[in-house]
Amino acid sequence: MATAAADLVGRDEELAAIAGFLEAGAPACAVTIEGEPGIGKTTLWRAAVEAAAGRGFRALAARPAESEAKLAFSSLADLLGEALGDVLGELPLPQRRALEVALLLEDAKGARLDRRAAAAGLLGSLRALSTDGPVVVAIDDVQWLDRPSASALEFAARRLRDEPVALLLARRASEAAAEPGLEQSLPEERVLRLSIGPLGFVELNALLHERLGTVLPRPLLHRIHELSGGNPFFALELARRPERLEAGRGLPPTLDVLVRGRVAALPEPARRALLAAAAASQPTVELVERVVEAPDALTAAEGANIVLLEHGSVRFEHPLLASAAYAAADPGGRRDVHRRLGELTRDPEERARHLALAATGPDEAVAAALDEGAARARARGAPASAAELSEQAALLTPPEQTEDARRRAADAGYYHFESGDSRRARAMLEEVSSQLAAGPERAAVLIRLARVRSYSDDLRAATELFLQAAEEAGEDKFVRARALEGAATQLFRQRIQLEEAVEFAKTAAALAGDLGEQALLGEALGSQLLAEATLGRPEAAETLKAALAQQEAAEAERILAQPKWTAAIARMWWDEPAAVRETYEELVEHGRESGDEGSLAYVYVMLAQADVLLGDLERAERDAVAAGEIAEQAGQQTLVAYAHAVRALADAQRGRATEARAEAALALAHETQGTPALQFATAALGLLELSLGRAEDAVERLTPLVEFVRAEQICEPGLVRFVVDQVEALGELGRLDEAGELLAWYETNAEALGRRSALASALRCRGLLAAGAGDLDGSLALFERALEQHEAVPLPFDRARTLLAYGAALRRAKRKADARSALEEAVAAFDSLDAATLAEKARSELARIGGRRRSEGGLTATERQIAELVAEGRSNKEVAAALFVSVKTVEANLSRVYAKLGIRSRAALAAQLTGREAKSKT
Repeated sequence: MATAAADLVGRDEELAAIAGFLEAGAPACAVTIEGEPGIGKTTLWRAAVEAAAGRGFRALAARPAESEAKLAFSSLADLLGEALGDVLGELPLPQRRALEVALLLEDAKGARLDRRAAAAGLLGSLRALSTDGPVVVAIDDVQWLDRPSASALEFAARRLRDEPVALLLARRASEAAAEPGLEQSLPEERVLRLSIGPLGFVELNALLHERLGTVLPRPLLHRIHELSGGNPFFALELARRPERLEAGRGLPPTLDVLVRGRVAALPEPARRALLAAAAASQPTVELVERVVEAPDALTAAEGANIVLLEHGSVRFEHPLLASAAYAAADPGGRRDVHRRLGELTRDPEERARHLALAATGPDEAVAAALDEGAARARARGAPASAAELSEQAALLTPPEQTEDARRRAADAGYYHFESGDSRRARAMLEEVSSQLAAGPERAAVLIRLARVRSYSDDLRAATELFLQAAEEAGEDKFVRARALEGAATQLFRQRIQLEEAVEFAKTAAALAGDLGEQALLGEALGSQLLAEATLGRPEAAETLKAALAQQEAAEAERILAQPKWTAAIARMWWDEPAAVRETYEELVEHGRESGDEGSLAYVYVMLAQADVLLGDLERAERDAVAAGEIAEQAGQQTLVAYAHAVRALADAQRGRATEARAEAALALAHETQGTPALQFATAALGLLELSLGRAEDAVERLTPLVEFVRAEQICEPGLVRFVVDQVEALGELGRLDEAGELLAWYETNAEALGRRSALASALRCRGLLAAGAGDLDGSLALFERALEQHEAVPLPFDRARTLLAYGAALRRAKRKADARSALEEAVAAFDSLDAATLAEKARSELARIGGRRRSEGGLTATERQIAELVAEGRSNKEVAAALFVSVKTVEANLSRVYAKLGIRSRAALAAQLTGREAKSKT
């Protein structure tokens, strides 16, 4: 059976605060959890009771209901329950007798119950129980406590002082403000008050996924979050009946019961005023009164606490009340209100929406207004709204205007894709394309469909659609350029036919240039850049500059069409992970602001890759999880596979079991033709096998991957970092000739392109091969050169691997002190990365050295300077600013300091430096 903590979603901080506040053995205290109905108070309360029990508290719990509020001492009976038998014999006779009568254990025999004696009996019971250990008195929905139980508890609470008794109370926020609570009897410093607010979008999505076991489209999730106000209970009810979210539909029965009565109780003029307020996007008192043609129309609704009237604006107390007010009106009444709002509203987008909702049939004027509104919505970064408006425009287009209707439906489909609903987008675009004959019009639709399919299910099918569109475009240069650019991008994403991809992109760029279409030119140059960079062509650097020159023209385009997006991908391969991570973070923010939900999953995948390179594996996992969740919601299965694969690589570096996740990524990658996912998942499995000492299994995993990249002439070292794992595995198996030949190919590419991180890894591999051949002196020189290269591009995981290899070689060369220094630094580096498997391997090498730990000296000038600033209490960021270096440089040097001094914390560093300074003065 699931625990309460396992059911808790999005309340980790609150639970941690409660657990930290409840100290076993501390004086009496109280925790109150307050919030609106359905917000998750009970779930948090249950988890807190469970956490208290885990910390040694004995839990006395009661969950009174409204129907029990008039049953005297019903909650007290629940609280004491089985515990009563442990303490009843210790109470004075009057108290024992009063409790027995109050709890219906004995007959009063006509005598009147002494409530004060019963309250004293409760106090005595709590004191007796707390002598054996701390006690938590936990009451959910404390507002429903029967009055006698509440009085007894108040009596006891006022008299608790040093006893280790904690009150854990959950109540509705409205009742919290109405009257003093039990906690008022305790000193303020011993009371923790938590007001539980709505869940954020991410937390609500996690809750719905966990409880319902389904993945909802991202626009639908946004709608549920908006309508529920972040209330978990309301959101679950809405998600179970998503068809109810359409305008004019009634709420799910449970929610309808909660809110319908409040609206129905109002007089008809007030209900009509509420309908107008619910129908308007930004209702004001003036607008509502003009619609209903009545002054003070909202006064009754304000008095019923349904709306707030502040500074002339109208705000519903909860979004569900607005929905109920709208759904309660008859269709004719809603149309009348929308017609009047359309007459009064100046904003073209909102006016079009009202005209559409007032229409009773096809109307070209309304359809044209919706068309204009959709374009404005997309331009302001609201593709979901644009999709809705375009769909309505298509539906309201007169039957004889078939071309306009198809165009509007195709627009709606693509806007759905941009808003993060690939499933709906594909269905609409396939329907439109099936209605068309071959030609430029169908080619334009096929391009959109190809783009959707490239993310949703099949890269190969997307490539074929782009090429079909290029043929059907005929003399339409713009459509042909878009189609060829798309084909080039898909070939790159499959890592096949890269020479053709370059040529397709060049042709697209030439056509765009002739047409003066700068945004399309930038996109085509970006596709050319990626294909050229993958092939390891030096001219890619010039293509990057040419693409970025078009960035300003592409600012309004979706993220994945912008040159800085493609430039960032190439720059990550080119040893700039820290810089491009900042670009990806900017693009995430831009995607959220512009509503470009369809691009976010891909951006998060690339963020996770940068995290892996920079050694922030915990953040890599978070970003990969975000990518996977967004891709699932959007129906982008190619990116679901990619996200799983990148997360698998992060797991492999940490030495975690990753086979299940990697195999799932591989299966989905094969299904969708997603080569990047296939490569990352395979690389993760190969690295894991190598780390676990299973070189033969590593070679078996990696050989097909290595053969593929060489056959496709993929020469960019930043794309094939797994090659060094294959070299190392071959070396361990004694297959030195094969290892040497593969390493020569990799190293030649790294030298030609100046990739210093790849050169560092190649030098490590050369050192390993030299050591394997018995040339220890040669291997040490190679490892030292590798470490020099690592300083230029700080990739912590790669550097730690080199330190491990170097330390092992030094040990074999009998240079114990140097070996210890290198291996201690490797251990510290792997520990900081949470790379448990390789950290243990480094410790094993360290243990084989024997002898005494080396002295505490040996800090370089930079290490000493950083250590002293850290010992003063400065953060890594403050140290970096003081020394004009990067935070990563501080972290790397600090890891080396810890290793050299044999410590693990900043406090230990401060203590050791202080002790050494004091020693030097004496």
